Amino acid sequence: MKKYKSIIFIIVALILLYIAKDKYSSFNISKSIQACMMGQKKLNPDLTKEEAEKICVDYVNEQVSK
Repeated sequence: MKKYKSIIFIIVALILLYIAKDKYSSFNISKSIQACMMGQKKLNPDLTKEEAEKICVDYVNEQVSK
């Protein structure tokens, strides 16, 4: 019985870790894009918000896919 409890606990823990990874991954990507946009605006104040966002979304997606 104790062996089964340990196995069930490990399976549940793995499932919860997988869910947490997905949830926080998108949160981190969003924060990375925001930080990039702030940096782009500081380096090039003439950029519009939409231009900076496009540059940063492309850059972050490229980095994530590596």
